[in-house]
Amino acid sequence: MTKSVDVSVIMPTYNCLEYLPKAVHSVLMQNVDLELLIIDDQSTDGSAQWLEALQNKDTRIRVIKGEHKGVSAARNLAIAQARGQWLAFLDADDYWYSNKLKQQLEIHQCDPDVVLSFTDYDHFSEAGSDLGRCFRFWPGFDALLKPEINMLNLNGALKTVIYAENVIGTSTVLVNKTAVERVGGFDEHLQSASDWDLWLKLHHLGNFVAINQPLMGYLVRSNSISRNAERRLESFELILERFREAMTALNPSCYPAARARLKLAQAECWQASEGGYWKASKAYIQACYQLPTHRNIRALLSHLLKGYKTQ
Repeated sequence: MTKSVDVSVIMPTYNCLEYLPKAVHSVLMQNVDLELLIIDDQSTDGSAQWLEALQNKDTRIRVIKGEHKGVSAARNLAIAQARGQWLAFLDADDYWYSNKLKQQLEIHQCDPDVVLSFTDYDHFSEAGSDLGRCFRFWPGFDALLKPEINMLNLNGALKTVIYAENVIGTSTVLVNKTAVERVGGFDEHLQSASDWDLWLKLHHLGNFVAINQPLMGYLVRSNSISRNAERRLESFELILERFREAMTALNPSCYPAARARLKLAQAECWQASEGGYWKASKAYIQACYQLPTHRNIRALLSHLLKGYKTQ
């Protein structure tokens, strides 16, 4: 009979041998009952040989051969084979801090209505420089937090923030496996942002809890897949339209706020590209029209001032 575990940790990897040892070690040091499913998506950097040797040393590790169809397909492949009641995800170039899973597991075990929990996390450069925390980057979410608040239950109207701001880091999530299976897992047809899409599909199945403490280190890599900003923004556009009715039903101001955030992201992307000044200007104006906050207006004025100085 196959032994069940509390948590199935799912780690897709493709040519990440440089970072894998740290990521794997951070999982195995968690003091909970777990299994680690590593999906090698046909790496060519020696990962397969290293993982095979690792699997022979620790019975908690299972290596799965991926089909090189992308990270969403790799995660879904592991979900289908997972034995845990809860799922956790960790990218091969990120790592967890000690007791990360224990803190989250206690929340889920104490409150069955919690379908998903996530934590704050630190950004680091490849040189090891601290680039700041996640939660502070998102103004709407940050406004809900206070230093003395260690845990925030995002039920009711508070859940609108996850539509407007993509605050949930995939490598921080602990989620009920049955709920993930119920909504069909990760959408493999999306080019990017299938994680955000999944969180939004799960929102009506139970409560979300945020832990106001960094429990994961996120590596910002110059050649990372996640840096393909245009592809990610196109997926954001599709997801927003997919959930437009749900947003409006939850709160009429939710969709405009989400559109404004998307326009800001587009503006920042175009601003960094050659010849993108006028596209960025239009996007900043649209963001201010959708959500005329001090931050959005300040971003528009700063952009226009920079353009004026270069003339």
